[in-house]
Amino acid sequence: MRSLKEFNPRKIGIGPMSSEAIEAVYKYSSINNKELMLIASKNQIDHSGGYVNNWNTKEYSNFLKKLKNKYPNTNVKVCRDHCGPGFNGNYLLKDVYKTIDSDIENNFDLIHVDFSKAKKNYKKILELSKNAINYMKKINPKIEIEIGTDENFAQKLSSINIKEFLDEMDFFLDFMDPEYFVVPTGSLVMEDKQFGFFNHKFIKSVHQRIKNRPILLKEHNADYLNSESINLRKEFISALNIAPQFGVFQTKFILDECVKFGIDTTDFLNVCYKSKKWEKWLFTTNEKDIYKCSILAGHYNFQDKTYKVILEKLNKIDSNFNSKIINSHYEIIDHYVKNFY
Repeated sequence: MRSLKEFNPRKIGIGPMSSEAIEAVYKYSSINNKELMLIASKNQIDHSGGYVNNWNTKEYSNFLKKLKNKYPNTNVKVCRDHCGPGFNGNYLLKDVYKTIDSDIENNFDLIHVDFSKAKKNYKKILELSKNAINYMKKINPKIEIEIGTDENFAQKLSSINIKEFLDEMDFFLDFMDPEYFVVPTGSLVMEDKQFGFFNHKFIKSVHQRIKNRPILLKEHNADYLNSESINLRKEFISALNIAPQFGVFQTKFILDECVKFGIDTTDFLNVCYKSKKWEKWLFTTNEKDIYKCSILAGHYNFQDKTYKVILEKLNKIDSNFNSKIINSHYEIIDHYVKNFY
């Protein structure tokens, strides 16, 4: 184990919300010579499938290989976000280990171990986490590990016991050398906005206390940050995760284009609303606001035939439409990279 974490350039982790968002990651990395991370959660892509293109892990890996051939100079780290029970509605340990096996078999670079949703007490959660990490390392000693959870403390950050936080970190450092520890910064993504805040005092205190520990801090829920907010993080945070912003953005982009060309989106919006995938994201919006709710649920329904019909119509109008979606995602990545790297 290293006595201190060696210098590590700041990195951005991006959720694979669509095939276009994924390609934007590869394109950006290739053109700008920047390392980026793809952070697939279990409900997005998993050994048994997911809402992103209905891909299982193998199919996802095959798509990434094609992009690597298309963009040979790219440098993308393939990561698993929230590998633990409950994140796809399945609480069985057997399912978690199937994810681990499939991820390692398909050459993932990093796995985020998060057993926070396990229906166990805290001591048991730590034990289960350790067992899973040892299992991963036995199969592939080079696999990188991320630990910690992104539980949205938001305004409750001041009540976090820093000693307990560091004790948990030391529990893992006692038997392995993790790449990142997820730190709750106060960020809170709801609807299509950042409703949280950056608790500078708390993060500074944590950062000062880990100087002699071989670990880097990572922030989840970093969506919808402006330049100033991103810059605030640079001194303390080594990696940021952004995911729903790309899904919501693509939905808005598609709907706006449909308005321009008079394409009816009623069927797609109805599918999105009926899916109720917007429920977890509501904050101030009324649940009867069908349009707003549908936007929040859009990316969960990109595989529905109603969405595919819309895309077919847009592609008939503009044969380069797919590239327009990719380039729009590219601009979001550029915003984060230029302010964080």
